[in-house]
Amino acid sequence: MKNWMLGLSCLGLVACSDGTGAVTFTTYGEEFIEKGIPAAEGDKAGFADGWSVSFSKFLVVIGEAKVENHDEVAAQSTQARVFDMHKPGPVLVETFKDLPAQEWDHVSYAIAPSATAVAGNADAADVERMKTEGFSVYIEGVATKGRDTKRIAWGFKTNTLYEHCESPELGAGVTVPKDGEETVQLTIHGDHLFFDDLQSPDAKMRFSAIAAADKLGIAGPDGEVTLDELAAVDLTELPSGQYGTGGAGNVHSLRDFVTSLVRTAGHFRGEGECSPKVR
Repeated sequence: MKNWMLGLSCLGLVACSDGTGAVTFTTYGEEFIEKGIPAAEGDKAGFADGWSVSFSKFLVVIGEAKVENHDEVAAQSTQARVFDMHKPGPVLVETFKDLPAQEWDHVSYAIAPSATAVAGNADAADVERMKTEGFSVYIEGVATKGRDTKRIAWGFKTNTLYEHCESPELGAGVTVPKDGEETVQLTIHGDHLFFDDLQSPDAKMRFSAIAAADKLGIAGPDGEVTLDELAAVDLTELPSGQYGTGGAGNVHSLRDFVTSLVRTAGHFRGEGECSPKVR
């Protein structure tokens, strides 16, 4: 009976491997993080309100990369690493060797604070900052529009698991090739932090409401927009048709809104999607 069941499994009831292979995870922030986000022009993607943003740091803590199917885990990383997406990429996250050569339909990873994180490609001081402050994402940059300039330096403590990652071209998960190596990119989308809707596929990038928050600081306008200043902006005070929350709950201020957008930054193989799980 056992031999008969094994035969059935290899006919398709259960995926059967034939040899082994490797999977390498990389991460990349794309041109919007490396080179900046321009103002929209014609069909060129960018800020709809004429602003542009350039980053000097875009730190992300990535860990828990996992390859599995419905009943078996092929590999899982235990070490979180800090990456600066502003530096040229893609860069190595983890390589898993000697995995069964077959389809694995579930890939996941986390962007979460880690007190034991080590450097991916980030500088030692930045790794220490992420660990000490408990950040999962930290960005520094400058926004400009004409003669107006605003600095941002925002740290987020969001803990997000990106599950069921799927590429529109290659499908869900990853296929481990026999005697070969498959590369899987964990892509970070920096433009998502500036969308004006949490759920609409037609969301646009905007910075005007963020820039206007500068006047709400204790010291008045000083050229830097802080998260505390964003917290003072009630979404109901913003222009109609912008900053829609859809079905998201507990999103009342512009800080809440941007924090929710941070959770949408994790992607898969470029434009592929994952299901973000708040932890």
